[in-house]
Amino acid sequence: MAEKNRLGQSFDVLRADGLMGLYHRALYSFLWRLGLRSEKGLGYITFATARRAALQDCGDLMTRNEIFRDRHRGQRCFVIGNGPSLKHQDLSQLQGEITFACNSFFLHPEVRESGLPTYYFLSDPEYFDGTVPLDDFSQLMNAIGSTPIFVPYYAKDFVIKTGALPAEQTYYLATCGGLEESWRTRPDLTKAIPGVQTVVQLAVLAAMYMGCSPIYLMGLDHDWLSHGGQHLNFYSEENAEDQPQGNLPNWTYRTMMEAMLTMWKVYEMLLRIAEAEGIQIVNATRGGFLDVFPRQSYESIMGGGSNSQEHRQERGI
Repeated sequence: MAEKNRLGQSFDVLRADGLMGLYHRALYSFLWRLGLRSEKGLGYITFATARRAALQDCGDLMTRNEIFRDRHRGQRCFVIGNGPSLKHQDLSQLQGEITFACNSFFLHPEVRESGLPTYYFLSDPEYFDGTVPLDDFSQLMNAIGSTPIFVPYYAKDFVIKTGALPAEQTYYLATCGGLEESWRTRPDLTKAIPGVQTVVQLAVLAAMYMGCSPIYLMGLDHDWLSHGGQHLNFYSEENAEDQPQGNLPNWTYRTMMEAMLTMWKVYEMLLRIAEAEGIQIVNATRGGFLDVFPRQSYESIMGGGSNSQEHRQERGI
């Protein structure tokens, strides 16, 4: 029973896009970099072969992503994480905006009241290996309705077998490998794209593919190092100062710092791509530690008169 409880606690952290989630994604990405494909049996293949295998496995399905290419060219969007800072930001103002959300965001009251988000993302392997009860998927779908959902290509067999997500609104992405130092161009969602460390970073890549600019980031507090890695989010009842002292179980502070450094390097990769493509990325999170991108307050963005009809069109499919 204790083991089951620990698993449940770890998953709660994971699906909320916390530091534990970063660890699992990093591990999966690392195995891909080595060329180990456990779902096809043990064996080593090259990095290039891993990409070819992804396209072979799901290439036909990924051609459906062509409909999103430049769909929102020149329009602003908001990529929303699940950090506790969202408690202090009025998301009702995002009604009619292009929004990208992920993981447990469907628990936010504005999902129903303001029709958020425009696009939804799930990427953690635990969503697709039977760890998550199917009832959780039902709750997600009841909240977001016909919103398009993006998942990794390795989720295909699970989605087809269980019917957890509607086939007609589920789109597949071939994220392969670890940190890609060489990427300088906008990703093509009909092909293999860089490996990322968090689902929010995947949403940013999708926003680039859709031609969005500027891309405003919200709810990316990234403050685990300030309170021992204990995960908090917008639906947490506790605050950082209420957390017990000490780090996550089996994590040293150095390990957490190394994990955060890897995450920061991926954000720097996203910045390189954005600068090369003339895309603006702005951090509109209230507080937090993400300093890779320039900052602007959410309130000034929403009150600055730039919320034109052009920015409010072409939502959904």
